[in-house]
Amino acid sequence: MIEYSKSDGICIVRLNNPPLNAIGFQLLEELVAAVSHANAEEDVRGIIVTGGDSHFSAGADVNIFKELDSAEEAVRMSRIYQKAFDTVENSQKPCAAAVAGNVIGGAMELAMACHFRVCARGAKFSFPEVNLGINPGAGGTQRLPRLIGVEAALRMLLTAKPVNAGDALDLGLVDKVCEADELIETAGELLQSGEPRRDGVTSQRTDKISDNAANDKAFEQAQKLIENVRPEIIAPKRIIEAVRTGIDHSYQAGLKEERETFAQCMDTLATRNKIHLFFATRKTGKVPELQAQTPTRISTTAVVGTGSMGTGIAQAFAASGLAVVITDTEREAVEKALVRIRKSLDKRVQRGRMSRQHADEMLGRISIAKSCDDIGEADLVIEAVFEDVAVKRAVMSQIGAACRSDTIIASNTSTIDLDILAEGLINPQRLIGLHFFNPAHAMPLVEVIRRDQTEPGVIATAMKLVKDIRKTPVLVKNRAGFLVNRLFIPYFKEAFQLLEYGAEPRAVDAAMVDFGFAMGPLTLIDMAGIDILALTDKQMCSAFSHHLPLSQVAMSLVERGCLGQKTDAGVYKYQKGDYTPQDSDLTRSIIAGVQKESGKTAREIDADEIADRLILRMVAEAFYVVEEQIAQRESDIDVAMVLGTGFPDFRGGVLKYAYDLGIDEVIRRLESLAERFGERFRPCKFLKDKSGV
Repeated sequence: MIEYSKSDGICIVRLNNPPLNAIGFQLLEELVAAVSHANAEEDVRGIIVTGGDSHFSAGADVNIFKELDSAEEAVRMSRIYQKAFDTVENSQKPCAAAVAGNVIGGAMELAMACHFRVCARGAKFSFPEVNLGINPGAGGTQRLPRLIGVEAALRMLLTAKPVNAGDALDLGLVDKVCEADELIETAGELLQSGEPRRDGVTSQRTDKISDNAANDKAFEQAQKLIENVRPEIIAPKRIIEAVRTGIDHSYQAGLKEERETFAQCMDTLATRNKIHLFFATRKTGKVPELQAQTPTRISTTAVVGTGSMGTGIAQAFAASGLAVVITDTEREAVEKALVRIRKSLDKRVQRGRMSRQHADEMLGRISIAKSCDDIGEADLVIEAVFEDVAVKRAVMSQIGAACRSDTIIASNTSTIDLDILAEGLINPQRLIGLHFFNPAHAMPLVEVIRRDQTEPGVIATAMKLVKDIRKTPVLVKNRAGFLVNRLFIPYFKEAFQLLEYGAEPRAVDAAMVDFGFAMGPLTLIDMAGIDILALTDKQMCSAFSHHLPLSQVAMSLVERGCLGQKTDAGVYKYQKGDYTPQDSDLTRSIIAGVQKESGKTAREIDADEIADRLILRMVAEAFYVVEEQIAQRESDIDVAMVLGTGFPDFRGGVLKYAYDLGIDEVIRRLESLAERFGERFRPCKFLKDKSGV
């Protein structure tokens, strides 16, 4: 795992643990041995710790987390890493880190333990641990402030935002920036120059942490930065405390605090759930039965339909380097799509997230076709037209007639059975579903929907394409609603049912925000469009007998043209151009009328009942999905719901949440809800069979 070589008095210690150079216990042992050996060799004047020209290391081997079953084990792991990097820092021969690519977490901690740091242009430095609900545990909370100051260090530690090479140089995180193929030479020159270790080793530096007033201000800013973090997630608060301990007391005291913090974070359910999702997300693209398949190379794509979804899909394709042809029955719609894409890219350029050259290159990959007749050379065509069977079948027929026999035809349908869309298609075995989520260029999930007749090579190609455009694919079987909408549409419907029983709209939304969603279901459906819910629900009710019809409250809003934000009125009302939800007298009147007609008496509904009815409705449907083997694995369902709907990641996903509650408790609650509110809550046979009672 470590390659050891010498040249002109310089020892090169190269990490060689492909593909990511993950730093596990064995690599640490070999690293320590290599540094110790270099110190013992009289002809060695300096040591370079490096990886490859394009990649240094992805940091600590996260698989070790699976082995941590106690606080003592977590403390032990942290101590092992800390001691190993202390060995590097305490080397009598000066060490220089020569790094490239993404220098992440533990890789940064190793680099900071070296006496000098040289990075390639394009390198990026980050501490993503906070996204997993943990803190850096190998000295990162102690060395980083000493290198770049408390304010900048806390910003990196708490936001996980990467720092580019130029900013790293300005901050003092690195000493020099060079071309990738000059890394070793530049690091060697730095060591050969005999330049003293400026200000001593990193752990003993005080120049960046000696201004008490600046430190106090930095800690104050950090507290504001984390004021909206959920109480279940303790890492941000504990990271601040670890940094403060190291500054107020000593480096060694800070290391001790860092170890204890790591153990405490690992012991929380929120962190365990985030780690569950981390590993689950890495699995979704793995399909054992497709391993023998060689995906077809996709270079040219086409998108038919340039509404918001089609526009976002086209932008996602272009962003990943694919040529994309867009077309629509209305020329005006195509022009509007191009305007939206330009505005989106302009915002990124203005915010410094993209260069103007990159934005122009993206736009250059997008071309316009007058009709489906002009997209025949595309390797993959995706329709993104209105969610209506007749409309989609007509478009699919045109696509099939225009394209080559080996073109992959994809549908962005969110609910419609693909077998229905395949009827009459020239090459139905080439049909697959690619369900993007709005906004398609930004949302990380794509459901890849397979029919029984879909060719394996088509599935393999679709899965690879989704990964190539830097999104997470979840493979699902063809069934109305597929996976995400199969669970999420009942969630929206239950929210409207709660209104019929007397719950206030704001109380429904507040309960879900309190649960961990970014916004409540009624605010969200106003954004998406209540008419879209009404349309898709027809597919769901015809496919599943246990689904309750959509509440008359929602149907009445649609009938009156109150579709949500796009009409300035939905469950809530809105001012033109202002999407702040305001209470609606019309909605109150509609609810009262529905209650009177149905004979329901409005009553007070507390937050616990709201949460149970909304979340457990999804849980009940999720186990139906498991029973029907819609997804490859249960963890795929968790990933899909977190990435596709914003289900709170610290709860691990809808099934992980159920397992954390306890299956017997879930069944008890569902049976109670079924008796009170209907069969839609009744647990399926698969769930009942899991009971330990």
